[in-house]
Amino acid sequence: MMNSRIQTIRLQRDIDELFAEGRSLGRTGKDTLVVSGKYLLRELPEPNAPALLLLYHAPKKFTKPAHERNKLKRWMREAVRISDQMKNVSELVEGNSKQLLILMRITQPPSKDCNWQHIEGDVKKIGEVLMTKLLQNK
Repeated sequence: MMNSRIQTIRLQRDIDELFAEGRSLGRTGKDTLVVSGKYLLRELPEPNAPALLLLYHAPKKFTKPAHERNKLKRWMREAVRISDQMKNVSELVEGNSKQLLILMRITQPPSKDCNWQHIEGDVKKIGEVLMTKLLQNK
């Protein structure tokens, strides 16, 4: 079961591996409205390692003020926390003794086109896409 406190990617080697070998989850404008993503499924590096690691990114290119970037990342974290799709993904990965690294990247500043509802909907779509991809790889 997914912990109430979701683990974030902290090690640079994990981030480098995610960018080098990760696969696309959703492209903004095509699959999702404001959140794009990448994922990497790999073997557990150690027995007690968390099954699900996330990295939230809100680039300065799209959102200059730090408080706005932080708000977007909080929204993404909360959307992942409450998403049933992401809970199902976490349980599936744990059951297969794998580790899933996920990057979620916001591609617009907060506005009427980028708000909580858009982010929550995109996280649900990303969870559905992940579930489909994971079930295909079984």
